[in-house]
Amino acid sequence: MKFYIKQSTGTEALFTVIDALGQSVYSVTGDSLSIGSKVYLIDNNQNEAARIFSLGISAMSKYSISIGDKERARVTLNLAASKQPIKIKGVSWKFRGDLLTRSYDLIDLDSAVVMTHGRCWNENGDCFAVDIANQSNVLLCLCFAVILDSTVIGGSPKAIPAS
Repeated sequence: MKFYIKQSTGTEALFTVIDALGQSVYSVTGDSLSIGSKVYLIDNNQNEAARIFSLGISAMSKYSISIGDKERARVTLNLAASKQPIKIKGVSWKFRGDLLTRSYDLIDLDSAVVMTHGRCWNENGDCFAVDIANQSNVLLCLCFAVILDSTVIGGSPKAIPAS
């Protein structure tokens, strides 16, 4: 399944997630906390589809991803680490690629690709294409993309005004 993640230009949302047909399917909004943030994937019916909670500062942060009432995964970002700056727990996936250029994929233990992420330009403008191999992983993969994209653009996943 193909999606496009586009950075929003207003102050209400961080990103808009667009499907392969060009329809907006999720908006990503957030609330800042004193030492972290909460981010929400909101569907077109204004329902919370997923939630990301973070603690820490931009160079070292921990995230938990919840879908429904269940925590599905945890992500630790340590941008100062030379070997493994992104650690994933709760699923058997690994990060592979370049975070700064936002060209990466997630792979499983057998090195099968779970998700790819890379810059593209299409009718949606400058955005990032996300290909997800299995429909059951859509929300979880989109949450990973939101965490990693927002880390690169703003240091933490929260709504920021466009400059």
